[in-house]
Amino acid sequence: MPGAAPAPTASALEDSWFWDPEQNVSSTSSSSKKDDDNDSPRSGTDLTTIPLEAPASEGEIIERLHRQLGDIRHQLKKQQLENALLNEKLTQVSNENRELNENIEELDRQHEVVVENLLTAKKGLLEKCNRLEEDLRVMHGEAAVTKELDELKVRYNKLEQSYVGSCQESVRLKAELEKVVVENVETVAALERKLEDLQQKLDQSEQRLRTETMEAQQRANVAVTETIELEQFLAALKDDNEYIKTELEETRTRCEQLESENIHQKAELDELRQKAEEEAFVALAPKEDDQAEIEELRRTIEQLRSESDRWKTDCDRLQEDNLALQKLEKNLQAQLGEQKQLLKRSEQQTLHEAQIQQLQQEVSELQNELKSVIIDNSVQLDAKEREWQDKLNFLKAENNRIQHGKDTLEADLLEYEKECSNLMKNNDVLIAEIDQLKCKKLETINENAEDSIVILEKQLEDCSRLNKSLDDEYKEMNKKLEEVLEEREELEMKVESLQKALDEKSKTVKDLQLSVETLESEKSSLLFEINETQSREPPSELSSELEKYKSKTESLQAQLTTINEDHASLVLKLQQLQQKSVENVKTSEGRIAELGKSLEAKEAVIVQLQQELERRSEEVETLKITSENEVQEELKVLRERLEAESTKSTALAVEKDELEQQLTRKLEEMDEMNRVKQAELSQTVETLTQQKDNLVQLITAKHNENVQYHGEIQRLSQLLQAELAAKTEAKAPAECTDCPTLREKLASLEQQTKKLEDFDKMADQIQFLREKSEILTNNLLIEQNNQKVLQQEKQEAIEQKNNLAKDLDRLRQHLLETEEAHTQETVELQQRYEETKRKLQALEDDVKKSTNALTSASIRANQHAETLQAQYHLLQQQRDELVAKLNTADDRDHKNQASLTNLQCALEQFQINRDRDIELATATIRRELEQAQTREANLRAEIRQLQQQLADAKNGLLAAARISDQLEIAQVTVASLKEELAKSNEKYETLEGRLQATEASQADKVEKSLVKNLVIGYVVAPNQNDKHQILKLISAVLTMDQAECIKVGLNRTGGGWFNSILGSGSAPSTPGANYNKESLTEAFVKFLEKESAPRPPGTAGGGLLNIMAHPSHSQQSAPTTASRTATPTPQQAPTVDQNQNPASATAQAATASAPAPVPVKPIVLGEFLKQSTTTFQAPRSSSSILKDILSDS
Repeated sequence: MPGAAPAPTASALEDSWFWDPEQNVSSTSSSSKKDDDNDSPRSGTDLTTIPLEAPASEGEIIERLHRQLGDIRHQLKKQQLENALLNEKLTQVSNENRELNENIEELDRQHEVVVENLLTAKKGLLEKCNRLEEDLRVMHGEAAVTKELDELKVRYNKLEQSYVGSCQESVRLKAELEKVVVENVETVAALERKLEDLQQKLDQSEQRLRTETMEAQQRANVAVTETIELEQFLAALKDDNEYIKTELEETRTRCEQLESENIHQKAELDELRQKAEEEAFVALAPKEDDQAEIEELRRTIEQLRSESDRWKTDCDRLQEDNLALQKLEKNLQAQLGEQKQLLKRSEQQTLHEAQIQQLQQEVSELQNELKSVIIDNSVQLDAKEREWQDKLNFLKAENNRIQHGKDTLEADLLEYEKECSNLMKNNDVLIAEIDQLKCKKLETINENAEDSIVILEKQLEDCSRLNKSLDDEYKEMNKKLEEVLEEREELEMKVESLQKALDEKSKTVKDLQLSVETLESEKSSLLFEINETQSREPPSELSSELEKYKSKTESLQAQLTTINEDHASLVLKLQQLQQKSVENVKTSEGRIAELGKSLEAKEAVIVQLQQELERRSEEVETLKITSENEVQEELKVLRERLEAESTKSTALAVEKDELEQQLTRKLEEMDEMNRVKQAELSQTVETLTQQKDNLVQLITAKHNENVQYHGEIQRLSQLLQAELAAKTEAKAPAECTDCPTLREKLASLEQQTKKLEDFDKMADQIQFLREKSEILTNNLLIEQNNQKVLQQEKQEAIEQKNNLAKDLDRLRQHLLETEEAHTQETVELQQRYEETKRKLQALEDDVKKSTNALTSASIRANQHAETLQAQYHLLQQQRDELVAKLNTADDRDHKNQASLTNLQCALEQFQINRDRDIELATATIRRELEQAQTREANLRAEIRQLQQQLADAKNGLLAAARISDQLEIAQVTVASLKEELAKSNEKYETLEGRLQATEASQADKVEKSLVKNLVIGYVVAPNQNDKHQILKLISAVLTMDQAECIKVGLNRTGGGWFNSILGSGSAPSTPGANYNKESLTEAFVKFLEKESAPRPPGTAGGGLLNIMAHPSHSQQSAPTTASRTATPTPQQAPTVDQNQNPASATAQAATASAPAPVPVKPIVLGEFLKQSTTTFQAPRSSSSILKDILSDS
């Protein structure tokens, strides 16, 4: 078959996204005109020269603008990173300040704890003094008193040591505070400098942006001109597309005409076959020639069929090319839309420049506000440091005062001990004298001795009263001190809350800074977009967008004003609270001073009652120990600092090495990436050139094949003409009546083939090839642009390398500076070490002086002991005198002893009762504590249960909320589905009305062509049985009565070719009408199933007649060969077998040659909901009539 040969090559070339040109030998006049207009090559061989110059430079301009935008954004990101680093440094400084304040507060707390411990120790000492006095009165437990005194001394030494350590820590923390304050001031100054530098950089970047926006405007104007050219090109493409569409429609109509002619030829061939079969019995010899002619005609028909298939494939290709052109149009329209958007953005940027200037002013105002806030914070820090310094000085003074009171108490204790020892000696003397008096049994008592005892008792009572009054006053003073401390704690809490508020405000200020930075970045992007879209957007849209942005800026300004007002109000509140705290501190200090004065007065009274203890030796020892500890601690601190700085230097060196390694790695990776990209580009260029060469070869091969096919077709046509001429000469006398008609048809077919060959030579295919070549050139240009982009990226990488080298130099300088600072600090530490050594020497001198003072004090103590010995001798003399007097007081002594024993028993009973009461009270308190703990545990368990219940309730609420949301969604979906149902019901009712109307209108109409074909089939049918079946069909179509059927002769039963499909055509009341209804119902069910099944787009069939057209074949392939449409279209007419009956063939030919009605599809529910309107043909089709027949049967 010559027509079927190009099919595989065409399918192979369809995958190469090129048109398949056929017979591209010479172009028509229209194609030559288009070639002249478009200045493109005419043949496939001329496509080897592909122009590399870009017709439009819009892509390059956009890429340059994008690069510039990327550079600007990169610079802005760098500036934002620097700002973020500065903000982080500020936060670090503020955190360090907070930590220092917390350390100061901890020191204050520790100091308060020390003061409280001292006060408790003082209370304990006073209580022990009272106990010692009681013991003296009772005259028992000298050893216990000495032990308690030793314990008190040890505790006192420990307290002194802790106090000295706390003082040293406070001094160290002060020094560190001063250093931190100095560092904070330096960092603030550095940050201000960096801010100024950043502002300068911002100004420079803004100037660059302005210049670049001017350049971008110029480029945008160029882009506008290019877009106009592109639009013109698009219009030309649209015109070409419309022309191709018209040509496609013409080709379709021609194909339809050819198919109709093929159908007519098939019908004529069938008629010829029937005639040949009828005349087969008459003359066999001449019919053999006719059969040869028929075979030749069949061959020609098959050739025509193959050519028609080829034309169909060509039509499909044209449609695909049309779709490709539509896609190209869409792409061009999308590019135009992107350009329009870019122009709109440039216009918006021009409009936003004024707003950006306003934003810059606001940024400068915010920066000024930040500076003022930083200054205020520094002033507040200075004020707080002064306040804490004053408080520390006050606490030191109080400590010194407490220490002085402690010393006086210790001296008083020593005096009490001395007095106790003297009293004990006197008591021993008195006991001895009493014993002597007992021995002598004198009844006389000296009145002077009685008077002295009475005086001593009075003095003891007075001392106890004084002690009680002093204890009461001491307790009142402690209560006042506690109240003052509570007020101080409240003030500190207020200060902490204010500091938190300040921190929150600083966070808001940082957030505002970040928002300002984002606004600046948006400003830069908006400037670029404005400059791009300045010449496209209409003024109405610009005004609306201007109003939007104005409203946004006004809202931002309002937010800024509110934030500034809140900040100002918070600053005022802070100042007020600081003033209140200062006033409260002043009042508390005044109260403390008054209380201190009263304490000093009371303590002076205590000092008058007590004398100094001998503790100089212990003080010297403690001073030595503290000095040594201080020196050791300072040495440890210096060593730790040296080690920390050495570790820092090593870490910095390691970081420097790591940075260098990372930089080298990044540079190597960038080089490798560049190499890989260059290799890929070269590979892509090579592949593109290979594809181009392959395409050119394919086009030339296709061209040669087309030429060969054309030559073969011409040769075959010449052979056919020669054979036909020979036959006409040989059989001139026996010429048939149908040969001239067939020759005329052959001539018309040749003319049509020539027209189709001319149609094949359309120049649109060449134009399509040219467009494809232009696409290739565009792709090459894009690849060249990508290579340029890669080169630019390489340059950027080199610049980054240079920047990293600069950063390395800067890091080296920083390391050198840190090393210099380290050396300076070591020098300072050595100087401090020397100063501490000098202080140690001074302390040793003080120790020597104190030892000298101790020796002098020991000499004085010896002298005092000698005086005491002299007094002792005098007392012995007085004892000798009193012995005589005391002998007389024996009776009274016995009485006094009895009273003393009674008093001792009462005191012991009182102590026992008191101990019992204390034990009972402690037991009750313990029980209450245990009950409170149990209650606490119960309450905690209840709280946990409540929390669990709360969590469950929350989960339940969340689940209920979800369920309610789901219910709402379901209700919404139900409502939407109800609405859709209502709409579909309405559509269904309207369609039912239309159907009823069309059925009513078509009820009495019968197709003339169907009746005509049935009558022709009845006349032509050779068998009586077939005629009978056709009569039944005619009676069913014309809806004859039973009487009419009897008149016609349809009274008897019979079997035929149509009986297997339909059964009886007469009324069901006739007794002889027993047809196979089960097979008919099965066929009808299959027909309905096939009709209701979803249809693929390219398939179509005949109808119910085609299911059962061949009785022998229908039983085997009934479910597989069922057709989908009700009536056959002209493109899908059924072919006729050679073994088919002539009557059925004529019937099918008649139905096929009838004018094609619009196909009526069975309405499935999904399709029915989708369809809004359905079109129907006025005359009834054969399928509808057959369905009516089946329903009647």
